[in-house]
Amino acid sequence: DAIKLGLNPPVRDSGDLKNSPGLTIIGPQGRVVIPEGVICAARHIHMTPDDAAHYQVKDKQLVSVEVEGERGALFHHVLIRVHENFQLELHVDTDEGNAVMLKTGDKVALVK
Repeated sequence: DAIKLGLNPPVRDSGDLKNSPGLTIIGPQGRVVIPEGVICAARHIHMTPDDAAHYQVKDKQLVSVEVEGERGALFHHVLIRVHENFQLELHVDTDEGNAVMLKTGDKVALVK
């Protein structure tokens, strides 16, 4: 979305919005001003405390993730995010996912 809108947002940990750029969206019904919060979320994995115990990782730990397949790759600097309300899920940028042909529901391997 950022490229399509001509933006170059900073890459930050998901949820780290303080002092980030803002945005004004203008449309036929008016405008919406967002004073801050425009970021490109760094790749991360959401998981529950039970998932973290199972994979032997901790909140805010950096890991790597291996994607298998024809265009497989190894993503480094993947942040672990642990919260009881999270569901086990890898979040990557759309371009990163497309580059390795990753689709929702695909399985990846956690590499510590």
